[in-house]
Amino acid sequence: MKHYTYSEGVVQTATLHSGISATATSDAQLCAGAKAVAFEFTRTGTRQGILTITVSTDGGTNFRAYAMLLSNLANTKAQVFTRVANYTETSAGTNICWLTPETLGAITHFKATVTIGVGAGVFSVKSSVAY
Repeated sequence: MKHYTYSEGVVQTATLHSGISATATSDAQLCAGAKAVAFEFTRTGTRQGILTITVSTDGGTNFRAYAMLLSNLANTKAQVFTRVANYTETSAGTNICWLTPETLGAITHFKATVTIGVGAGVFSVKSSVAY
């Protein structure tokens, strides 16, 4: 993936996992300088899967668990955003979550791990990085 840190308005998309049926971790994806990072987590079938994001702040050498994913929950105007450590997919379809914008200035790379349970079905994960 080509990196466009200083090209305003550019969105880079990547398929991190496509139709996987066993636990897997994606390659590191560059996101230094991003304004926003979103993930689409898709499930088919009855198998449960858990999406976990790890991030690096040292140029992609060390990765740590990221416990501030913004969940795509319906909140009222009075509520704050819901942040989660991972996203569990329990029904077929696609859900979206984001990296917390306040943390983007320090994150240089991310990886997506899908931990897959028993049952039938496959999972896909896509990312969108906006500059």
